[in-house]
Amino acid sequence: MLITILLLAMMVLCYFFMRNPYKGIHEQIFQTADNIRNYYSDRPGYWKLSTKSAIDDRLIVPELLEQKNFKISIGEGAEGDMAMPSNNDFDIVLGDLTKSYCVGLTEAKISKTRQLSLQKITVINKNGTTEFTWGDEKHPLPVAKFSMRRVCTPTGNTILWTFH
Repeated sequence: MLITILLLAMMVLCYFFMRNPYKGIHEQIFQTADNIRNYYSDRPGYWKLSTKSAIDDRLIVPELLEQKNFKISIGEGAEGDMAMPSNNDFDIVLGDLTKSYCVGLTEAKISKTRQLSLQKITVINKNGTTEFTWGDEKHPLPVAKFSMRRVCTPTGNTILWTFH
């Protein structure tokens, strides 16, 4: 009986350590990217895309806007500047992230279909800028488990997801 209880307790602990509590936010980011791409699919780029236009056009998943643990911006660069004519990519930016959010959101698994739209992930903090791209030997995508522990700082992390 004691062995059964210990095994059950170990299974429960493994479940909590193996799951990513930020998976929902991660999915909302990719769903927002899908919404943006669909909205701009008949245009020659992402011209005039900004946080304001994404909110006005209801492109951001509502649950993502309701989050209070970070700032979100959409457009070009870390500040979410308005996209210029002929921009063929855009950024979804989460700022003021704790280390836990930084690690959890960057290390979350990316499905094969979602990988096609993601160009790179960039982490900016007081230690500098670290860019993860497909095929890079030093900082490859997808981000490997436990690789972000040294990149993310306790506070003040900004993550940019750059989409095609």
